[in-house]
Amino acid sequence: MKELLEEDIKMAKFIAGAIGFEPQVYPYYDNDRTNQLDILKLTDPVDNNIGIYCTIGVSNYPNIVDGKNIPLELMLTAYKRFEKATNILSTCGFYIIKDRFECGLGGIFKRMIEFYYKGIEMKHIFFIEPFLWSEKLVQMDIENKEANFLLCIPISDKELEFKLEKGSAALEELLMKNQIDIYDLDRKCVIENPCQKK
Repeated sequence: MKELLEEDIKMAKFIAGAIGFEPQVYPYYDNDRTNQLDILKLTDPVDNNIGIYCTIGVSNYPNIVDGKNIPLELMLTAYKRFEKATNILSTCGFYIIKDRFECGLGGIFKRMIEFYYKGIEMKHIFFIEPFLWSEKLVQMDIENKEANFLLCIPISDKELEFKLEKGSAALEELLMKNQIDIYDLDRKCVIENPCQKK
């Protein structure tokens, strides 16, 4: 098992102290176990039924967006009954560090949820700013460490279509307007029929 770098340990401690409690870090591996990615698990300080999860170490790999490297860590929050939430998060991370998927604000990783939960409406991951903790996370000041944070939001096929047609800002506005439960990986799509795409 690969040990965490000192700056990654400091980052994990900073995140834990800023947004949650009961911190635990677990290694996750790709299918052939040649690559490792660590996930920080926290409990929401307001609701013990909610888990907060963050990759640790993705920012050590290149993430080239429009010709510029944007070091990233990914976050996902979900009700703890969704036991595969961390698998979804680690899979997103592996696509960045192994497959060099470009990941940025307003981006989509398709089928990340569908890999682990079949037969539910939420299938894809939509990346937005971590609005729940934006002010706390921007205060991170760790020597030799730069990391930007993105929050993974589950979306459906119809919501993906809306994003492709109207843009990422319009989709985020639609989701916030409908006050989606971001902790529920099995929530209902906010677009019930095509006429709601107006």
